[in-house]
Amino acid sequence: MPIEGRNGLIAFLFSAGAAPRPGTGRELGDAFPVFADALDDICGRLDPYLELPLKSVMFADDGTRTAALLEREPFAGPAVFALQVAQYRLLSSWGILPDVVFGQAAGRMAAAYAAGVFSLADACHAAGTLARLLGGRAGPEPHSARPDGVLDAYGRTLATLHPCAPRLPLVSDVTARPVGAETAEPEFWVRRAPLRFAEAVGRLHRDGVRTWLELGPGDRLTRLLPQCLPDHHPNGTASASALTRDWAALRPGPSTGSGAAQR
Repeated sequence: MPIEGRNGLIAFLFSAGAAPRPGTGRELGDAFPVFADALDDICGRLDPYLELPLKSVMFADDGTRTAALLEREPFAGPAVFALQVAQYRLLSSWGILPDVVFGQAAGRMAAAYAAGVFSLADACHAAGTLARLLGGRAGPEPHSARPDGVLDAYGRTLATLHPCAPRLPLVSDVTARPVGAETAEPEFWVRRAPLRFAEAVGRLHRDGVRTWLELGPGDRLTRLLPQCLPDHHPNGTASASALTRDWAALRPGPSTGSGAAQR
């Protein structure tokens, strides 16, 4: 069934966890210029923060030393962010838009961009700065031996950004509640706490979400959904898809679009 024909609200889930496998996104890039252009744009914005161009690492041949960099935090985080924002742009070009967004850990910043909290420039600056700080943990920087020092430095960068109130409901992975004015507080983005995915899913379901669409390199959250949802769905059967896995079924028609809106 086309996604627009399903019951209830649509939640976009911006996942975190495993880093992308080498080549993740190549198929979408070959098929859809909107995705390819968006990925090029975002990678270009992140490259000044990294030791190597991000796209060359993401699309390196599997088994090479360059491809192995995707397993390192300084490249894994930016790769997930770039992939998710490009996926979001692709879905937007198809007319598939969320009613609510959820970002888990490394997926928070892409979710915040989708919700309108940060401009693309600010979101890329945040993601790139964190990557550079994490890369410095092995170097001579004063914070290199202390993870808390990385978070302190990241918080100082976040304090220079210009967040807006979410234009879409943005559900926190820490509180399992929609966020508001606290998005303006740097501490909100650096806090570390147990992730409350099951509680967030329960709340979203009670609020009417029946279609779940995961953005990211895999389908981790999609596979967790069945154990988080109630057994019965009085307002329609829940549907869960992961874009990387299910894009052919989600695509509404043959048109690939010629561009993507930017904020």
